[in-house]
Amino acid sequence: MHDFANYRSTTDLVSSRSEATEWSPDIPSVMMGVIVGVFMAIVGFKVVEYRAEQAVLAEVPAVLEEVEEKSFVFEFYEALKVYEILPRG
Repeated sequence: MHDFANYRSTTDLVSSRSEATEWSPDIPSVMMGVIVGVFMAIVGFKVVEYRAEQAVLAEVPAVLEEVEEKSFVFEFYEALKVYEILPRG
């Protein structure tokens, strides 16, 4: 097997420390995160508000309408009674 890793031959730690820079936040990324966070919070509050309204509507007893008992009218059944099947001739 072949090893493709790169090895440093020097043990100079001072140069590797000078390459590291102090961390600083990326301002456009922070602003985008704040905007997306505020938007998601508003959407979440709207969803909770909507579900609360739906729960209140479900708790209110609904006025039951009287259902009239109607017999089913099968129009096709009457058509079948008068339909005549003629013999093949």
